[in-house]
Amino acid sequence: MVNSVNQIFNKIGRKSKPESTSEDVDTGKYGLGHRHIQALLYFISLTLAFIASGHLGVTIVAMSIPENNTETNSSALTWDLDEDVTHDTVKFLDVYQTYDWPKSTQEIIQGSFFLGAVLLMFPIGLLGQRFGGKTLLQIGLGVNGITSFVVPWCVAWGDWIAFAVIRFIQGCAQSGIYPGINILITHWFPVAERNSLSSFIYAGSGIGSMLAFVLGGILADSRFGWPSTFWVIGVACCIACILVTIFAATTPNDHRYISEAEKIYIAKDQVEEVITKPNLPWKKIITSVPLWATILAHVGNTIAFMFFFMQGPSYMFGVLNFDIMASGVLVALPYLGSCISALAFGNLSDYLTNRKIITIKMARILFNSIACFIPAICLVIITFTTSSALAVVLFVISSTANSGHHTGWMVNYMDLSPNYCGFLMSIGNVLAYIFAVLLPVIVSAAVTDVTDRYQWRIVILLMAGFTFISNVIFILFMSADIQPWNNEDEEEVVKKA
Repeated sequence: MVNSVNQIFNKIGRKSKPESTSEDVDTGKYGLGHRHIQALLYFISLTLAFIASGHLGVTIVAMSIPENNTETNSSALTWDLDEDVTHDTVKFLDVYQTYDWPKSTQEIIQGSFFLGAVLLMFPIGLLGQRFGGKTLLQIGLGVNGITSFVVPWCVAWGDWIAFAVIRFIQGCAQSGIYPGINILITHWFPVAERNSLSSFIYAGSGIGSMLAFVLGGILADSRFGWPSTFWVIGVACCIACILVTIFAATTPNDHRYISEAEKIYIAKDQVEEVITKPNLPWKKIITSVPLWATILAHVGNTIAFMFFFMQGPSYMFGVLNFDIMASGVLVALPYLGSCISALAFGNLSDYLTNRKIITIKMARILFNSIACFIPAICLVIITFTTSSALAVVLFVISSTANSGHHTGWMVNYMDLSPNYCGFLMSIGNVLAYIFAVLLPVIVSAAVTDVTDRYQWRIVILLMAGFTFISNVIFILFMSADIQPWNNEDEEEVVKKA
């Protein structure tokens, strides 16, 4: 495995300087082009990926609530037929049922997605290095689209086991979305535009999370019920896959319609980013204290996000007594704040560091502390308040503050090692996704009654405590310096702060 990874890094090698040409392009004046269409496609892909993965937090609540006037088993219909509904429509909608799934079963279904993502994260990343990021987007969107559309029938046939298998497959396919987008960004966006276009693309995660809960709540509460959620998402993912297939390209040279002037503009601005990637210095990476401080902050911050992302609707429905539609809409509100604050934090960080008001290291600590300390405090208060309105406000504040991680631990990987930042983030992602797999197990063991506030309090306090401690360790041991093992040919550490 180590040799295989090293071979891939060796093949990447040094980016060669493009041949000189008489067609000189002013990098500061080139306007809109096909690279912006690529950015839009990546944004749509990431948005749909988060919708497909996140809506289940709301949808599964609708799937497992038996109606009072029906039997509490998998054959109990949860809708009333209108007089004008045809027999064929009734047959088509036979899948609109509720299931007698205990909380532990629901957690297994949700956790299976992240299990698939963990198992394939490294292999699919290597696949992307070989075949390009476009292939990973096609796999992620296509597989999620088809499997989402058939979920209602598969669950009616195989109950929760079939559902868990489908979610596992979807997790495997989606594990390539982020690596694919990262690979495409390095090929398509010149250095001068990379920050702004990347921020636009990654805003799709917040918007997708918000839409996941809104759509999940609205569609689950509609006449066609929870199956319509899977059908709408399935069709949307398939359409996006077709758009990516037609209009996206692995590199500018593979694009059929891009102008030579734009190709030169992209390549010319990328010349400044000359990176040599030797064999991975495994021993030095594993023993790097600043790296592990960053990884721990990565995992700790993800804990607060994942808990809210996966368990927020259940908490609002069970403890705060909101209905399904309200739970979905209210859980979506924090992600609206997150989208806005992500852009604000990024601009504020640049303002403070560019004007030498604070160092880069201080900026990383400041914004990572916002992303960890504030959500941890909010989670603790939520467990003790009896006010539903206050709980919703705290959820919004928590998620809004959480977006500070974009200018905290997330960019700190690049501070430590520009050569290996993508690979190092994969290590953090694997550990964070392992937690996402374990989270449903922890919740199902501790929360046997979703309406019991005290059972939820135990879990939430554990999450908040770990998030708080992880950031304390980050503050003590993090670094904003390029590490010596980033390029073993260099003798000095490049100081950034």
